[in-house]
Amino acid sequence: MNKQEFLQRLSDDKIEFLWVTYHDYNGRACAKTVPKGKFKSAVEDGVVFARANLNFGVDDHNAADGIWQAQTGDFLAVPDPEAYWKLPYIENTAIVFCDMLTEARQPFDGCPRQCLAKMVSCFDERGISISAALEAEFSLFDKTDDGDYAPSRAGGMFTVAGLNQFADLLHDIVATLEMMGLNVEQLGKEYGPSQFEFSLRYADPLRAADSYLISKEVTRALALQRGFIASYMPKPFTDLAGNGLHVHLALWDRESGDNLMVGAGLDNPLSETGRHFLGGFLAHAPGICGVGAPTVNSYKRLQPASWAPAHIAWGVGNRGVLLRVPDVNQRCRIEYRAGDNTCNPYFFLTALLAAGMDGLQKRREPNEPFNDEDVGHFNEEQRLRHGIDYLPRSLPVALDALETDEILMSALSPVIGQEFLKVKRLELDTYNLTVHPWERQMYLEAP
Repeated sequence: MNKQEFLQRLSDDKIEFLWVTYHDYNGRACAKTVPKGKFKSAVEDGVVFARANLNFGVDDHNAADGIWQAQTGDFLAVPDPEAYWKLPYIENTAIVFCDMLTEARQPFDGCPRQCLAKMVSCFDERGISISAALEAEFSLFDKTDDGDYAPSRAGGMFTVAGLNQFADLLHDIVATLEMMGLNVEQLGKEYGPSQFEFSLRYADPLRAADSYLISKEVTRALALQRGFIASYMPKPFTDLAGNGLHVHLALWDRESGDNLMVGAGLDNPLSETGRHFLGGFLAHAPGICGVGAPTVNSYKRLQPASWAPAHIAWGVGNRGVLLRVPDVNQRCRIEYRAGDNTCNPYFFLTALLAAGMDGLQKRREPNEPFNDEDVGHFNEEQRLRHGIDYLPRSLPVALDALETDEILMSALSPVIGQEFLKVKRLELDTYNLTVHPWERQMYLEAP
C-alpha cells in the first residue's frame, strides 16, 4: 500500500484511533494514539518522539552516558502500511509499526527496523532470499494477594488437559491473530505449568519480526482481559521451566526458489552454503547471546541439562544443542535456540544474519554435529575432549563478547551497537546494586 491507499484502508476499516508504534532497544512497544482527524499528517509526516527515549532501560531510567539526551531533539515515527493491524478487541482501533526518520526526513541511523532491512539487503545482493519464523514460549500467571505471582494452573506437557484449562483464551488468541491476517502454525501446551508455545508461519525477516511482536501484544491483551498475566520472562522461577525464543532460518535462491541449505541426507545434512551459514553462527555465538539473551535473567535459563542450550554445538534433530537442523529435506533450515523474549527481534535477527553472512563470506566450516548425544549432560572431561565451548554464563560476559565482535557491531551500526550496550549495562548496574530477598535470607542473621 502507498500512503493514500493506507489512508483509505483506515477509512474502510472505520478506524477512529491509530496507535503509531516503534520498538525501543529493549524490544518494548512504544506508541502514541492518533485520533482520526490527524491520520493524514501522521501517515504522511510521521509522529514525533524524543530521541532520548532510546537511551532508556525497561525501568525508565536514562543511560547517562547515552548520546541521546534531553537536548538531542526528535525522530519521526513513520508508519509502514505493511505493518498495520486492526485490533479486533478494541473498538475502532488499529496499530501500525513504524520506521524512524530524522526531522529532515532522512534515514535515522538509530532505527531498529532499518538496521535489519540493511542486513537483509546484503543477502539480496547475493541473490539469496531468507525465510524466518520465530517460535515463542510464554507462561500464564495469577497475581497473588501478597503481590507475587503464581502459575495459573498445573497441566502436563503437551496434554489435552493443559489445553482444556485455557481453551477459551488459546482459541481466542489464534482466532484473533488469524482475523488480523497472521497465520498461526500451532499453539501447544509446553513443559512448565501454564506454559505455552506457538509458531507463526515463516516470512521474510522484517515481517517475521513484525508478526512476532504483534502476536505478543495480542496474547498479553487477551490474557489480561481474562485476569491472567501472560509473561515472556526467560526464567520466572528457579524451579520452573523458562521461556525461550527459537528462530528458524532458511536460505533460498531468488531465481529458482530452491532451498540453498539442503544437503545429501543424514550423513551430510547441509549443503556447502548451509554449512558455512551455520559455521558463522557457531563462530559468533558468544556475541549473539549479547543481543538475543540481553538480560541478567536470561542466563538463569541457559543452564546445562535444562532443555535450554548452554554449549556451542549443533546437531540434526537434537534439542540439546545451540543450533538444531530440524529437517534435512526441502524444509531444511537452522533453528537457533538460545534467544529469549527480552530481546529486540530486529536486533536479534540482524546479529544472526550478520553471523551467517560472515560464515558464507569466510567459508566457515562447522565442527562435527552431535545428533545422538545430549551435550547438556556432558561432564567437564567430555566437554573438553569434544572441544565444545560454553555460551556466556552471564550477561556481563555476553555484552563484552558482543562489544568485541566487529562483525556484529558493524551490522548493528556504530550508533545502535554502542547505545544498545549502554542501555543494557545501565540495567546490569541497577541489578548489581539492588539487594535481593535471597541475600537477606542468606546473610541478614548470619553469624
